[in-house]
Amino acid sequence: MIRVKKRGLSPVIATTLLVSVALVLAVIIFMWARVFIPEVIEKGGQDVAMVCEDVRFLAEARDGTRELFIQNIANVPIYAIEMRILGQGEIVDVGQPVGGGTIGTGQTMNLTLPSEATFGKTVVAIPILLGETESEMVPYVCDIDYGVEVVVEV
Repeated sequence: MIRVKKRGLSPVIATTLLVSVALVLAVIIFMWARVFIPEVIEKGGQDVAMVCEDVRFLAEARDGTRELFIQNIANVPIYAIEMRILGQGEIVDVGQPVGGGTIGTGQTMNLTLPSEATFGKTVVAIPILLGETESEMVPYVCDIDYGVEVVVEV
């Protein structure tokens, strides 16, 4: 009778294969989950959302013109201004106005009011800051709480 030796995997090889499969699965799950985690945007070494608290500016609609006058009165440069019109319980986003650009400390800028901003409507001017990620510069729109409300009277 011929005797056949049955040999299984050695415990060392089995453990090595198990650890390798677990590591490959962990890397796949990590790469997949990175898509759902937003990249941190910083300005001056801190989270850009925290910098929004330091933004201070004046905004007023000029009489007889379709312009919004903006004056930066803080030490944080404003990259641009986004205007939103407050309507019947909802906010209509009209986007970044044409002519937007950096408003440095103590500087002023006149922006054209959107056509939707008619007499008696309230426009909220919201600051947009330029932050940075690990790889690029990114505009960041601050929360509407940091905006300035202006009633259109033109």
